[in-house]
Amino acid sequence: MRLLHAERLEFAEFFDTQIPDYLILSHRWGEKEVSYQQMRKNRAETGPGLAKIHAFCTLALRKCYEWVWIDTCCIDKKSSAELSEAINSMFYWYSNAVECFIYLSDVLKNGHHAGDEDFDDEFSASAWFTRGWTVQELVAPRQLTLYDADWKEIGDKSALAAKIAAITGIGIQYIWMSDTRGRRDIIEEASVATRMSWVSRRQTSRSEDIAYCMLGLFDVNMPLLYGEGAVKAFLRLQSEILSRSEDETIFAWTSDPHSAGFSGFSSLLASEPRFFANSGDYSPIPVRDSQHLRYWMTNRGLALQIPMNDLRHSWKNEGIFFELCVKRNSDDQVMGIQICRHSKSKRWTRSQSQLLIEMTLIEWIEREGSERRAAKGPPVTLYFPQSEVHPKASKPGGFYRDGRQTKNHRGRKAQRIKYGTLRTAVPPKRRSFGIEPSAALTNGPRYAPMIDARPRSASSR
Repeated sequence: MRLLHAERLEFAEFFDTQIPDYLILSHRWGEKEVSYQQMRKNRAETGPGLAKIHAFCTLALRKCYEWVWIDTCCIDKKSSAELSEAINSMFYWYSNAVECFIYLSDVLKNGHHAGDEDFDDEFSASAWFTRGWTVQELVAPRQLTLYDADWKEIGDKSALAAKIAAITGIGIQYIWMSDTRGRRDIIEEASVATRMSWVSRRQTSRSEDIAYCMLGLFDVNMPLLYGEGAVKAFLRLQSEILSRSEDETIFAWTSDPHSAGFSGFSSLLASEPRFFANSGDYSPIPVRDSQHLRYWMTNRGLALQIPMNDLRHSWKNEGIFFELCVKRNSDDQVMGIQICRHSKSKRWTRSQSQLLIEMTLIEWIEREGSERRAAKGPPVTLYFPQSEVHPKASKPGGFYRDGRQTKNHRGRKAQRIKYGTLRTAVPPKRRSFGIEPSAALTNGPRYAPMIDARPRSASSR
């Protein structure tokens, strides 16, 4: 770790246990920021960037600290290896700092105090709360103090936690906690969907950084590939999360039906963090480890293994759906997703991605929820592509018999289904839908949805 001496303005590198106590700065990048090369050669141009460094160092010396860290000049950004190491270590560096100073360059106290209406409006409108990188810079440090544009103290974390929580949507328990647990342990209490929602409405200068800025939030390390684009970077991040987490809230997202190119058909993985904007209240339902969904990445995409009896057909929602081990905390609704099969690749896709199916969490689930994924018959392995699919390539429902597509079951569309009707969703004397092994697929545990169309008499039509 490269630190800057606050008095001599010279760099020194430290490793592991040799790292001394240091202060760290969180700020929004502005004009004429000073780079590592400029600072090392004493060629920094006079301007806001250099003035910011001098003011921060002066404040650190006033608090009796010799070493500081500033992202603008303490990282050699011309070295891709050093930049990758710094971004992967950022959460660790902020959490181990003695204190973090947050500099709000667009806020002025002007004699006001926290709680004054005029000041609160200016404080809430600060651009610092809109940047992707500042999320981990807010939740990682043990202690932090906020300063205005004139380096006048606004307040510390304990005094402003409630106000910051209201602005950012991050729970106050993740911003400020008085117990002795580490910051990592506290952050990991939030579900995957909750942590995604913290960044869902934020922006970054480079498109890939919207994914890279979340590495520390999920304790994930991966190489940086600038130029791959935001979608690929975010999919790589989710793949890393899937490899180490059984939290099914990663699938509890909804796409934007008003966005360009919206089709309603997608993979199980979100293509953008903004799809988690309404997922902050979701949490996993505790079940036995052996009863979690099994998923892994393959050359065919995301493989999902699920018991047959968990796949259900709804005559209200054209298609097959299954419930996740996810509930909404505000009203204890169990969330589910609808899927259909791709007519060309034979892979599955998520349909109606703009909504989640809601099922009432009744006392039976609260009492026996841990048993509802007990093995009852062979599991089904479904393959989902990582990228979006063309809407014409998928049919609602996607029912097959021995690999042949059959006519879809028509029914009323509904976004809400009561849990009590799930097992009897198909009206009697009409059709019953099940999942049976496909006779055409004999090698390996592959299964295709099958339609059982009972012959109907003229009187029943």
